[in-house]
Amino acid sequence: MKIRQSLVITRVLSCQFRTMSRLTPNPAKVLIREEVAAKIAALSTEEKKRQSKVVYEKIINHPSYKTAKNIAIFMSTDQEVDTAPIIAHIKARGASAFVPQYAGGKMRMLKLEPGDEASMPLTRHGIQQHPKEQIREDALDSGLDLIIAPGVAFTRNGGRVGHGGGYYDKYIAHLRQNPSTAPKVVAIAFKCQVLDEVPMDQQDEKVDDVIFDES
Repeated sequence: MKIRQSLVITRVLSCQFRTMSRLTPNPAKVLIREEVAAKIAALSTEEKKRQSKVVYEKIINHPSYKTAKNIAIFMSTDQEVDTAPIIAHIKARGASAFVPQYAGGKMRMLKLEPGDEASMPLTRHGIQQHPKEQIREDALDSGLDLIIAPGVAFTRNGGRVGHGGGYYDKYIAHLRQNPSTAPKVVAIAFKCQVLDEVPMDQQDEKVDDVIFDES
């Protein structure tokens, strides 16, 4: 497929994926985003639930999760592994969950307080987040032990293709400037999102682990 055609399709899919900046797209990444989007769209609701349950069990038993007190996680769409049960588990064990807020071209991680999920609006990209005027504890002030990251495609050794905005790459790179306090980064995905290889540019950050249903 020609690059121009792929760019058009990617723009159509932007409501599902977190394509929220004007970065010039890498053509190889554009093709992968298109291919993976089609594979996810082909999954039944039941299969998404099944794989999400497998990922949930793996995450809550992951060593990095078990010791983490402050955890960044994303509010999932129906095209992603369901994070609601993971968020509920984080709260139930007395840890703190922080979720992205995209505003002004930047991403912040803000703490989820009781009742937030029921009142947080959707962005035009279909992502639930705190309103701009909402005052919440910022993860950069508190410190993070673990980031549970989204993405489009991954490799088993930590390669990651994001949704095109570069938000997570910048955020993770900033935290990794101080290796002694940098959190572990664990991605979660459907099986069809894990590939043999993915294109990565100089600014792309690898993740420490990728959790998915390997059956």
